[in-house]
Amino acid sequence: SQVLLITRPPYFGKSLTMSMFNSFLSLNYADPNDLSGHIKLFNDKEIYKDKAFCNKFMGKYPVIFISFKEVKGGTFKEAYKKIVKEIFTLVSSFNFLQTSPKLDDYDKQILNDLLDYKCLSDLDNLVTLGFSIRDLTKLLYKHFDKKVIILIDDYETPLVEASKYGYYREMEDLMASLYGSSLKDTDKYVQKAVVTGVIRPGSENFITAINNLWSNTIFSRSKFLSTIIGFTEKETFDLLDYYGLSEFKALVKENYDGYNFNYHEIYCPWDVVCFCKDALKEQDKSCVEATSYWNNTSSNDVIKEFLGFISTEDARDMQTLLDGGSVSKKVHVNMNHEELKNHKSSDFWSLLAYTGYLTVAKGAKISVDKYPIELVIPNISVKECFKEHIHDFFIEDESQIKKANSIVQAILKPDADLLQICLETSLKKYISIRDFSSKDPKESYYHAFLNGIFSTQDDELLDYSSNQEQSDGYPDITFKSASGRIGVVIEIKHCEDIKESEKLALNALVQIETKKYYQDFLYQKPITNIYCYGICFYKKSCSVAFKELKK
Repeated sequence: SQVLLITRPPYFGKSLTMSMFNSFLSLNYADPNDLSGHIKLFNDKEIYKDKAFCNKFMGKYPVIFISFKEVKGGTFKEAYKKIVKEIFTLVSSFNFLQTSPKLDDYDKQILNDLLDYKCLSDLDNLVTLGFSIRDLTKLLYKHFDKKVIILIDDYETPLVEASKYGYYREMEDLMASLYGSSLKDTDKYVQKAVVTGVIRPGSENFITAINNLWSNTIFSRSKFLSTIIGFTEKETFDLLDYYGLSEFKALVKENYDGYNFNYHEIYCPWDVVCFCKDALKEQDKSCVEATSYWNNTSSNDVIKEFLGFISTEDARDMQTLLDGGSVSKKVHVNMNHEELKNHKSSDFWSLLAYTGYLTVAKGAKISVDKYPIELVIPNISVKECFKEHIHDFFIEDESQIKKANSIVQAILKPDADLLQICLETSLKKYISIRDFSSKDPKESYYHAFLNGIFSTQDDELLDYSSNQEQSDGYPDITFKSASGRIGVVIEIKHCEDIKESEKLALNALVQIETKKYYQDFLYQKPITNIYCYGICFYKKSCSVAFKELKK
């Protein structure tokens, strides 16, 4: 494929790899025939031994290299300006195109628009920004009469931030335009495009925008790229030998080895390089230690958000991993950051794998999206991080299980006032990460919140269903008590004005009765009571209306 996506965990050297591609492939724009800078960089590297390859590719292409690693912001406008800054900096590096005899007046007007920072920063010119990489590609092609190589690093950072702060749809539209316009239908202008990230995009918007994408993930079975990012054991030991640190091979292996990419043993480069740096500073080699450098290297916000919703079974599986065991979990090949708010258990485990907390067990069969994959903690270094960021967070917050249980008990008691108090307590704790500017229906957000709460209470509930057809419609949530004697129907509403909260909660009860969401419970013999709840949410508050229906 002309468009290659490589996904690896954070701090595995994706950005360094892309920088190397750029240095090797890029023309010397001042003098395209001068390769002295390339030779200085690569003449003592393994690649330089392949003369035919170097003659064909080294210093032969115009290269567009852009990273979105720093595109972060609490609002779409803030993030948009950071994208503008990256694009403006990129285009400015090719300002020699302004005097190109091969570009006509129309081409130069396009270039001038991209070099007008103030104009580009205006949200009214969003379309111009969305087509900026594509337009720059065409201009470079016309000037050099050569196809262009496009390198995009950390493609997903703007989406992660957008999902976190509630402007995902706006950012998704912009990035789909930016990537789609430049990476789709690349035959004429693009020689090759390489994109890096942590997970493969799962959004239909992106899949449609980039229809020629070929991806290599940590679960891919391709033999060609499994070791392209990360250190093999030979490379790691050669590095230790080079620095006179051969005596620490066993220590390094125990602490930083363990990743399994298509049955290849891979070390995390960040850990190994940092270990060498610190070991060389130490005068007394007996004092050399294997520090957990991977700790605190990446954001754990999304993972910590999940911890408010994981089940007791998930907690037991975490302990199994810390005890040196393995767990079998279904892993998704595509993940949509916005859908992570649904807090599905399978997304939680997939995220742990893609971010490097877990890896495929040695000898385990890899079958993404079809069958469970046996997963383990890779090494001692990651085990420490796992314990600190995940296990201990969960243990320290055991109250989250108690909060979820108190919600269920209030429902089954029944006690609408107590339920409101319990819900608001959890709302204040677990939705503080996001704001409320998302364009998605707010009911869906709170529905997902309740689904996450109830997913931790398998022992207390029977026949839990969400949006399952009942009588004349689709009730939001239905379930039975563990004894099977109580049937529960919950209908969710959202309001923009807290003054409307109680009224809409009552309207939800009317909807339950009018559409007979409770009807299936009428014919189930063990059920003696049917409890109906209308819940209306307003930000971190809610109103609860209750009615008991007699059989």
